[in-house]
Amino acid sequence: MNRISTLAAGALAVVAVTWAWHSPLGVGERFATDVEARARIQLDHDEMLRVQARFERDPLTRRLVLSGPADDFQRAEIKRRMELLPGVGEAVWDPSSLAMEVKR
Repeated sequence: MNRISTLAAGALAVVAVTWAWHSPLGVGERFATDVEARARIQLDHDEMLRVQARFERDPLTRRLVLSGPADDFQRAEIKRRMELLPGVGEAVWDPSSLAMEVKR
């Protein structure tokens, strides 16, 4: 094999592995779905039924985006607890949900 063929084969292998990881049926989607399910279980346990958690997917990152009504204390505590979940690198609140207030 000459040098060009070796580089082309290596590039093709990288593209194939990347596609397998990020495809809708790939490992990346299963990983994101699993983390979102664990986040939902934690939010249900904390009785934060109106707060949503979703993994960023375009591109797939380890950032969990939170949205829904919560006061300042709840936002800080939910963010802290979500960042403790395995697979979550960072939890952030969706800026559009920061304007929401808890109705009492």
